[in-house]
Amino acid sequence: MLPLALLDLTLLRLSAPTPVQAASCALKGSPWASARRMHQASLATPPPPPHLAYNYKNGPAIAEKESPISLGLAGLGSLGPRPGQIISDARSELERRVKALEEAASTEMSALDPPSYTEEELMFIYEDLLALPPVSEVENKLSPTELAQQQAEEDTSVIKAAEQRLLAPDPGEEISSPTHHRLLAHINAVVTRVEAVRKASMTSADAESPAFQNSLPVTVLSTAEFESLLRVCIRDSNISAAEMTLTLMKRSGFVIPQNIVTNTMELYARAGNVTAIEKTLATYLTDFPNEYQRYLHIKSHLVSTPADVIPASTLDVLHSYETQGHPAPIQAYTSVITSLFSCKSSLARAQAWDLFSHMRYVAHPDPDVPLYTLMIRACASPLGTRPSEPEKALDLWTEMTVDRRLPPTAGAYDAIILACARSGSTMYVNEAFRLAKQMLDAHRDARGESAFRPSRRTFCALLEGAKRVGDLARARWILAQMIAEQRTTDDTGNPEGVNEEVMMHVFHAYASYRPPLNRSAVRSATHPSSSLGQVAGQSVDAPTPTVSHEPTHPSGIEAYDRTPTFTQVPPQSGAEVIHETQILFDRILHDTGLKKFSDIPDSGATFLDEKFKDVEMTPRLLNSYLSVYYRHSSLETARTLYQTLFEEYGIPRTARTCVEALERCAIARRGHERTIAPTFADEVWTQWQSLEETGRDGERLLSGRIIERAHIAMIRILSLTNNVARAVQHLRAFAAKYPPSDLRNAPPKPALRSTRTALVGERPLVRMTSAAEVPDDHVPPLIMFDDVEILHHRLVAQNSVKEISYLSYICKAYECALRARRDAALKMKPETMRTHPPEARISSPSE
Repeated sequence: MLPLALLDLTLLRLSAPTPVQAASCALKGSPWASARRMHQASLATPPPPPHLAYNYKNGPAIAEKESPISLGLAGLGSLGPRPGQIISDARSELERRVKALEEAASTEMSALDPPSYTEEELMFIYEDLLALPPVSEVENKLSPTELAQQQAEEDTSVIKAAEQRLLAPDPGEEISSPTHHRLLAHINAVVTRVEAVRKASMTSADAESPAFQNSLPVTVLSTAEFESLLRVCIRDSNISAAEMTLTLMKRSGFVIPQNIVTNTMELYARAGNVTAIEKTLATYLTDFPNEYQRYLHIKSHLVSTPADVIPASTLDVLHSYETQGHPAPIQAYTSVITSLFSCKSSLARAQAWDLFSHMRYVAHPDPDVPLYTLMIRACASPLGTRPSEPEKALDLWTEMTVDRRLPPTAGAYDAIILACARSGSTMYVNEAFRLAKQMLDAHRDARGESAFRPSRRTFCALLEGAKRVGDLARARWILAQMIAEQRTTDDTGNPEGVNEEVMMHVFHAYASYRPPLNRSAVRSATHPSSSLGQVAGQSVDAPTPTVSHEPTHPSGIEAYDRTPTFTQVPPQSGAEVIHETQILFDRILHDTGLKKFSDIPDSGATFLDEKFKDVEMTPRLLNSYLSVYYRHSSLETARTLYQTLFEEYGIPRTARTCVEALERCAIARRGHERTIAPTFADEVWTQWQSLEETGRDGERLLSGRIIERAHIAMIRILSLTNNVARAVQHLRAFAAKYPPSDLRNAPPKPALRSTRTALVGERPLVRMTSAAEVPDDHVPPLIMFDDVEILHHRLVAQNSVKEISYLSYICKAYECALRARRDAALKMKPETMRTHPPEARISSPSE
């Protein structure tokens, strides 16, 4: 059976008449005509007939041979389209198509043109992007502190609920022990009773049955409640309670989750409990430790090792993990290298560089930014045994930023700036300032603000470079910038104001500055004050001060009698250097509350905020302040300040204080200073002897090099002041106290510094420092010929043959002993290595 629609269409086609019949029917108004018109009405309007040609002058033209159909349609009148209507429809259709083509062309041209935005539109877009919160803040609106507080509240509520369920305490009962202690004691009692019942009912067959051994757990607490209980123990740093919690979970038959084991290991790692953390790994861990657990294991060894000792056990565990095919994460290597650099030993520093190269071969070929930063900062060499290595630091910097395209951090910029600044070379110091400019200019946002702000560490690094090249102008500008920014804290809340380290570098810059010798180059007119003078609390329109060359201060310091100012031009003489240093030091005393300026007549100083309130009086700050007087003042003035400065503020003198005073006396100029130098040196030597007898400078041991400097300076002072016999006697006393034979005994070489080729061992496979490149930190004090050359000249002038022979002998003895010590150190074999080094962990279950 056909569908109704198909049947209707078939009937219409069968009953359709010829065109002539249709026309006649239409004139007669037959029913067929109405049906036909209804069918046409349901269809779309057909296009114009193809035989009608269009004439723009006379309208549509009829074909030469007109068919009856066309004649019939033309005669229909209202039934067919009129000629005008056909023309109008054709024009509208043509206009519509032309308009559509124009619109399509304009759309394509606009797509090819780049979009243009005004500055206001761009700023509006970037402001919207900057206003968006980070993804982490969208996903987690709580800070870590708030999350920890919320977790602590949830754990407390869980433990209280467990206490109400298991112990049901009386509300009026006085309870002295904490809740988790009572819960642990109750669970221990329950598990003990259950174990006793099982043991009493167990037969010999049950003892060997795995089903009986894996019986149902004792569900006193759920796993979630045990986790809350463990977190409470960890927050209280209760190691015994945390260990008891793990033991009860295992005795109850629960499978201990990995996160519980990791949380317990974090507690042990912070306490440095190596035994407990290794017991946890062997007892409660079912698989090989993951990366974070291996890091915690190594961290426990680091914490348990003193700061001034090479962490040998940590290196053993580190290499043991490598041997087992599971190297520690890169954070563990970074922690171990940091610990080695903190030992203040040349041997430890060499081992740190060797471990860095070893790590790149066996574990992590691509260091991360924190490790790059650590190694770049190590190139600055805070120890005095080796100079800074700016070339190596720049190589690591290029490898990180250019080769690997790692974005540098503020700490990385501070490290490379410090490494270049400490070199003391003008070329690298300028490179340090260029990197500082790059740090501020190369990382700006849409507002033009830099992504990095110079911190106090950045300014101190730049001051390191400025003071080493004697660039006082840059040092004054850096100090002015630090104070003008008025930053009291950094982004982490740490104080960022001017402290004693900053002022120590500033005073050193004044001490190393060489003022011009030509006084006529100084302009006599009043110079406008710089920002440093304004910050120091001085009047802007005050004239340039005149400095008195005679000491008028109660402490014997050259005093100023006008309103103190800082000009844009650096000091042009030593007196002006002393003057500016006095202003800074007095301002420190005022801001720290140690001194008031009411006793200074006609000061007229209008002080601003207390910019120097964070400066602490320390021995190194006073030593740096004294160094300015040693360089730019007379010896008499420096002596007076030395005698009163430390007692006035209750600061003890250090070995460096005495040595620098003796070295200043050793370069006393001819004339009046040569008469003061012996007396001043004897006073300082009495204080030095008390330090040398104890062998300690406060909490630190005296090094051989500082002892050398003190004795060499004293011998030079005696030689310059024609006390030749006393100088020879001093040399004999030094040789008796520190004989040349002590130099021959080289210290033993540790096993970790072995250079024997081995693929498996407790030492790095690849080294960056050879045995000849590692300085010896334990060389006893010695004296070479260059140190006593002035004494030799005085003895030659006096024709003292016996003393000349002794001087030559003792210098050659020290030289030969030092050479023998070096040869013995190069040929020495390392200590016997352990045949069975301690493993990082008991073999995993899969082994």
